[in-house]
Amino acid sequence: MESARVVVTGLGAVSLLGLCASETWAGLCAGRCGIARITAFDPTGLPCELAGEVPEYRIQDYVPKTHRKATKLMCRDIELAVIAARDAIASSGLVTKGVDPEHVNVDPTRVAVNIGAGMIGCDMTELAPAVGASTTDGRFDIGKWGKQGLELITPLWLLKYLPNMLACHISIIHDIQGPSNTITCAEASAHLAIGEAAQVVAREDADIALAGAAETKVHPLLLVRQFLLHRMAAHKDATETACRPFDVDAQGSIFGEGAGMVVLERLEHARKRGARILAELVGVGQSHSISPAYERLEPDGKGLQIALEKAMEDAGVGPEELDLVIPHGTGV
Repeated sequence: MESARVVVTGLGAVSLLGLCASETWAGLCAGRCGIARITAFDPTGLPCELAGEVPEYRIQDYVPKTHRKATKLMCRDIELAVIAARDAIASSGLVTKGVDPEHVNVDPTRVAVNIGAGMIGCDMTELAPAVGASTTDGRFDIGKWGKQGLELITPLWLLKYLPNMLACHISIIHDIQGPSNTITCAEASAHLAIGEAAQVVAREDADIALAGAAETKVHPLLLVRQFLLHRMAAHKDATETACRPFDVDAQGSIFGEGAGMVVLERLEHARKRGARILAELVGVGQSHSISPAYERLEPDGKGLQIALEKAMEDAGVGPEELDLVIPHGTGV
């Protein structure tokens, strides 16, 4: 069976430059730098006190009234995903139950969701009492954790931090009833989720798919982990020049938070409803780097090469036909 053509009909983003794709684009065009000293917590003592933080928001403003009670079970990653998903759906012209339940213009059983998630950092104040009750002579005691520790954690605690909860909340809000999947693979999660969603639409298991990812690294434990992996730039000021991933003297990454979502759609379905077609997704490639986690770079670039070659083969194009290449700028 011939695969259906897949197009992009909606974009959504949450970043240090704004709470929607248009604000992010305007900030990029203006050359704005959103990197600043961390405000979410006191970063004193960290090798890097800078991050790219999303502007302030109230998550209740981005969900329907019927879902506001559930925001109590949203961690930061979930909130960012929900905001970006709303932006993407609005951009596409689709009307879901979460947008306007009286004027839905999409069959929820023909909508898929594929969301990438990272290593979600738990609220330390929620865990501290339990950890404090689980020590013996200053060392963590797994036996006490199973008895005294867990009793101090709310039964619903885990529902804030499971990686599939990003897709779960989005699906519930917008009444998405088609195929659902979650991918956790560090920075590659978003692209892998988009690739998976494109395949779902191409084989016509859905007419529409919402895909992307969300994550925050602005968290004490997550930032310490990046430092131990030698990925963090040691900066406490110089916000305008701290992040320069392609400079020969780059020292590492400046971490942040954000979310990006796209609405993918079967071409004929998009044309039938008169959707604005932004692009066509013609090729997807993926591979795996076998480098140890502590390696700063893949030594031979073989994994990246394989993924690029697969994407071009899938699209039926050669390197000479590419007009733009956007590399992954980690600064390491």
